[in-house]
Amino acid sequence: MTTPVKVEKEADLEKLISDYGPSKYLDIVRAMQWARHLRRQEEFRNVPMAELIDRALFDVVSGKVKVPEIEESVKADQLIEERLASKRSDEPRKPRVKDDRPAKDAA
Repeated sequence: MTTPVKVEKEADLEKLISDYGPSKYLDIVRAMQWARHLRRQEEFRNVPMAELIDRALFDVVSGKVKVPEIEESVKADQLIEERLASKRSDEPRKPRVKDDRPAKDAA
């Protein structure tokens, strides 16, 4: 069972977004990046993505998290993804062929 992470009220978030300036569309993108970063943290792994998006939007719109911090976290997440991708094999796995032959006795 997950516990809700919401600290703010939905009305507060809606008011902040509606009164927001001309950079709101760019900041929405930043909020999505921040939500993906939060998802990587252990404490937020079991939190639904919808709640993480709400939290990230509130963090960005309220100024709790700054643009340099988001950009730094995105770069760190990209490095992690690159390391994981380099560990994965580029060759596709060969399908396992089921052997219909009877097993040899070990006697």
